[in-house]
Amino acid sequence: MALLSRILLLSLIVIANQALADFAFAPAIEVASPDSRQLLDIVSLDQRVLAVGESGLIIYSDDGGRSWLQAAVPVSTTLTAVFFVGDKKGWAVGHSGVILQTTDAGLSWQLQFDGNKANRQYLEFTRQGEIQLRRELASPEIQALDDAQREALEYTLEDAGFAVEDAEEAVNKGPADPFLDVLFLDANKGIAVGAYGMLYQTNDGGVNWQFAGANINNAGRYHYYGLAVDKTGTLYLSGEAGLLYRSADSGVSWQRIEGVYDGSLFGVVTTANSVIAFGLRGNIFRSDDQGKSWSPVVTSNTYGLYGGAVLPDGEIVLVGAGGAVLNSRDDGATFTGAIQPGRSTLSAVELFNQHIFAVGMSGVERVEQREAAQ
Repeated sequence: MALLSRILLLSLIVIANQALADFAFAPAIEVASPDSRQLLDIVSLDQRVLAVGESGLIIYSDDGGRSWLQAAVPVSTTLTAVFFVGDKKGWAVGHSGVILQTTDAGLSWQLQFDGNKANRQYLEFTRQGEIQLRRELASPEIQALDDAQREALEYTLEDAGFAVEDAEEAVNKGPADPFLDVLFLDANKGIAVGAYGMLYQTNDGGVNWQFAGANINNAGRYHYYGLAVDKTGTLYLSGEAGLLYRSADSGVSWQRIEGVYDGSLFGVVTTANSVIAFGLRGNIFRSDDQGKSWSPVVTSNTYGLYGGAVLPDGEIVLVGAGGAVLNSRDDGATFTGAIQPGRSTLSAVELFNQHIFAVGMSGVERVEQREAAQ
């Protein structure tokens, strides 16, 4: 009976996983009041503001945020981030490893990449790593090492074998891990990052996405949360457990920045003169030398900060848990804070039509009324 029970349990797990996968890759269902659903990112175009969120939801407004329409989306999985190059071409990423593209300013979307492809690519990467380690261990140079050195390398090979097993299990279970941010340097070169060290790049506008985790130091496969680029083209990447990196070659290689913070850094924004990283418990860190050195920014806010934007006039706006909204008008040297009346957690913020819009657990919120720039 015990064996039969285990077989039945495994069968139920397989069926449940298949059902979840079927739902994730079914077209998003049209919903009432889509601007009141959970939304995770927002972007402004020339005449349109657009947001993404739960259950494949992509909504847009062409009347300054007074009314919102739902776009046609081929997936029902949660979407976490969106990025546009120009006003027509954009990408959205999310759970189940999905990457979507639009070429009509977000009216319709096509699936470019998914977690099945991501899992297969990562499995191939781990297999090749294990093969390479076996070759190295069999070489005369390694055989000539003392016992302690060889034993250390054998432990490394054992870890590589575990990595292959984990990757095989992910392929069998199906897509699960989410992408959490996406950024394009131009219409062709883009980067998508996410949970458990997911880092994929494209050089052809997303026609092909390739695993790019070989040239970054993240052996523990911690999550990547946020991407940003400064005026020089230097890239910044933040993540779990204090992960912070910079890249001066468009993401071909990454330099790990050590010792800034031990907690999660959920995002990065850049101004003309500074780089701001923010995250857990309201922690903010600032660099004025392109990420080479960092210093903490002291505020009274202790709420986690999840999203941020730099407005056209240089003002920095950060948002987070409990409706926290922080503003800086001195390149992030100091911040003032406020709490949105509803105190709902906010995940992203954007300026459109002289108004600041934030999105989060309660949908779209207008943060403040802004006067036209003089």
